[in-house]
Amino acid sequence: MMWPIRNKSPNDQKTRQPSTCFHSTGRRSPYARPRTGLSLLEMMLVLAVLVAAAAVALPALHGPMSDQRLRKAADLVLAQWSRARLEAMKTGQMQVFRYEIGTEYYQVQPRFDGSFLLEGSADAQRLMAPDMLQNPGPDGRDSLLGVAGQRLPSGATFFAGRTDTDARMMQLQSEDPNTLLSGTAAQPIVFYPDGTATQAVLVLTNERFFVQLRLRGLTGLGRASGLLTVEEIEP
Repeated sequence: MMWPIRNKSPNDQKTRQPSTCFHSTGRRSPYARPRTGLSLLEMMLVLAVLVAAAAVALPALHGPMSDQRLRKAADLVLAQWSRARLEAMKTGQMQVFRYEIGTEYYQVQPRFDGSFLLEGSADAQRLMAPDMLQNPGPDGRDSLLGVAGQRLPSGATFFAGRTDTDARMMQLQSEDPNTLLSGTAAQPIVFYPDGTATQAVLVLTNERFFVQLRLRGLTGLGRASGLLTVEEIEP
């Protein structure tokens, strides 16, 4: 049995044009695939868009990051106060917290009385060795702390401070005039072996907000506020 042969119309024949591409030799290859990658110009445009987006986003992120460093600075000062209080109770020697207004420098050092120094303790001689007038700070400038002080996190500085003078502080000042330093070094905070301290208030700033720290003299414990504006700082 033979099937009838139907004539195919020219429209029924679908011709497939092979994709052509030039090789480095200049000859066309019907099997080469078309290019799907990015050109150098397209990559440069994408990078330009990313750079522009980063330039817009970074200033918006700078503020929150600076505020976080300010909170970290407040936590650091509270930790130093707690450590100084425990060290005074443990060793029986007063611990002195010094700081410089308008800078990020601070220092915690023991204060030795004369009887302790007469014992000839090697640790005492080592700790009292730095000159108590002026020594270069970490950046090479003169520091009123007398030693190369520690530093708050970047961007945070001591804005203001107040220490209440009690009878024990007045006695310390009469025995050692250097206990009350002049210039930008504020009146130091003293932690006593009985767990008490001189009552004090510190204010830290990052030039955007402020954090106020209060040290209770009766207990030697401190607490910090949240972020404050200059109008919200308590006197």
